[in-house]
Amino acid sequence: MQINTFSSPALESAISGICNKLGVEIDIQLQQEYQNGKHPKLLSYEKVETSPIIIPTIHKYLIGAKTILNQPCQFYDIYRACRHFYFIQILNNAIENVINNVSNYEAKVEKLLNETKYDPFDAILYELTVAAHYAKSSKVNNVRFLDESPGKSPDIEFISEDKQYFVECKRFDRDTDIVLQIRDIVREKAQLTLHSFSEKNQSALIEISFHKNPELISNSLIRDLCFEAFNTKTAIIDDSLTVIAKPLPPQKLDNFTLFPSPMYFWQRYGFRNSGEWFGVTNFMDAKFGRHIDVDNESEPLASTWLDSTDFECALKWKITDNDTVWRYKRLGYSRLFKGLEQLQTHGTNSILHAWYERDNFAGHRKNELLDFFYRLYKSSRDLFSWIIFNETILDTSVNGIFDFIEHAHPINGPTAKNREPIVTTVFTPDDGYIYSGGEFGVGPALPDIDDVYKENG
Repeated sequence: MQINTFSSPALESAISGICNKLGVEIDIQLQQEYQNGKHPKLLSYEKVETSPIIIPTIHKYLIGAKTILNQPCQFYDIYRACRHFYFIQILNNAIENVINNVSNYEAKVEKLLNETKYDPFDAILYELTVAAHYAKSSKVNNVRFLDESPGKSPDIEFISEDKQYFVECKRFDRDTDIVLQIRDIVREKAQLTLHSFSEKNQSALIEISFHKNPELISNSLIRDLCFEAFNTKTAIIDDSLTVIAKPLPPQKLDNFTLFPSPMYFWQRYGFRNSGEWFGVTNFMDAKFGRHIDVDNESEPLASTWLDSTDFECALKWKITDNDTVWRYKRLGYSRLFKGLEQLQTHGTNSILHAWYERDNFAGHRKNELLDFFYRLYKSSRDLFSWIIFNETILDTSVNGIFDFIEHAHPINGPTAKNREPIVTTVFTPDDGYIYSGGEFGVGPALPDIDDVYKENG
């Protein structure tokens, strides 16, 4: 399913709804300082970089969402805004349903309000939206959260067809340690090459395919092959990597240009999150625009608006080594089996929901889910009704349109009473575009969000 909501009134309503229902207020001064570029790390994902200012994550989401409504401003991270745009609306809808239809939710909401990191906050949000969707089902009654305990206890219970069911929710972190490690390694490996091109004042666009773990390839070999590809104007193919390098023509910017942004990366580098390339890292000698003047501000303010560039070198990269890609995409099966253990302490009418986020460049996880499926049935020791994998994809299009896709991949267990699970998708609303079909672990093929908006005017 694909959410089609791109509405400022809907976002504004969600922000006020959360503030009213949860009794929170946006820190107006901090909001303004963030938009002015004083705290560029404030809303950063903690595994990537740490903000010196620690605030509850609910405030991060509110500030990020409010920034979308306050455009134009000096500092605007459009990639991060996509996440805040959707999840603030998803949370508002979930809270509304939970308050009205789910019992014993107070401790869960209190924990949500106090959490200061994205991953554990999102895990609580997941539990709330799963409970909300079961509460909305006509087949379900008496949905309630179970008290947390040191022992093995599921998250939710409900009644359906006079039978008691238990639900456990497991969320995989947005990025695994191996994903972040490889990104950091490639970024570090690229520095020698980028700075070497800078020393020669030669702007370039470089494309590298790593045929083995980048950590095993020397920085100097990468640099030497990049210059060889650039100077010979041909692809250089090595056992370790393949390199294409070409001049990046100078550009004149008539207006301030949002950077980083999907449009800039696509038009300038031919890079999209949904494309074949795993990432892009760049180095530039640039001047950034100043949209605002702030009184009594001695420190320079960060800006996301590019004014002009004198030098620019970008390196796109991907990995073709199957073992490294497997490590990139694999799921932690131990978390899933732990969830099944927690459920079995309360009976066999049980449902496990597991949420993971797809990196567009790495593609689907069909093989990884099938591998878990085979391990599950080979062991034949877990009794459960359903396992539902909730896979989400967030992206910002070339034209700046936010996109949110959810695929549900169910596995029926030995104690399933019906042919279909009671609940499948848990994030996408009823007014989203619904596409049926698609392979297990893959989901249906969906149109580009820019094409959807073009078709609908």
